[in-house]
Amino acid sequence: MTAQLAIAWFLTFFPITISPGPANLLLSSTAAQVGTRRTLPLMWGIVAVFALQIAVIGLGIGQIVFRYPQLFTVFQILGAAYLFYLAYQFFRSSDLKQTAGDVKLGFREGAVLQFFNAKALTVPLIMYTQFLDPATSSQTQMVVLTVALAGLIMGSLLAWVVGGSLLQRLFQSEYGRRWQGKIFGVLLASVALWILLR
Repeated sequence: MTAQLAIAWFLTFFPITISPGPANLLLSSTAAQVGTRRTLPLMWGIVAVFALQIAVIGLGIGQIVFRYPQLFTVFQILGAAYLFYLAYQFFRSSDLKQTAGDVKLGFREGAVLQFFNAKALTVPLIMYTQFLDPATSSQTQMVVLTVALAGLIMGSLLAWVVGGSLLQRLFQSEYGRRWQGKIFGVLLASVALWILLR
């Protein structure tokens, strides 16, 4: 990949990966509640499934999903339903005295969320169709693009985790913790509605 193409690639995918979405918002919300270290398993679940999705799209198997748009719709509905469930968990935690230990989200929850994140399937598809050169297409080019996107996603997710952890200081009091669950519950429910209505 030339330097010019690498810059174009970064300018295309940095805004997509850093912008608010279901995974970013959930990571920030969780980190604000339980801190960076306890949020990392959730992040690794998202990263693991996202890396798998990138590889599957790159191998061409993901074309099935795009050939049958109804599968895309099913993924959107299931993803939104899962976000509503997570929002409910945050609302529930706002009514409890010790919120820090109540919302337990780990590797499995991150993997499930990412599996049903239909928007994420379009990211590798855009990358491979726009940045893979069919004339010089090789395994090396595929690996470089895949690793670069996975690295950018990891960095973006980590930025949201750290940002959420910084918010944790705002929610130290019992009053703050109570409102935290309500605020993040509303945000997650809003993202779920946006997914269903767009």
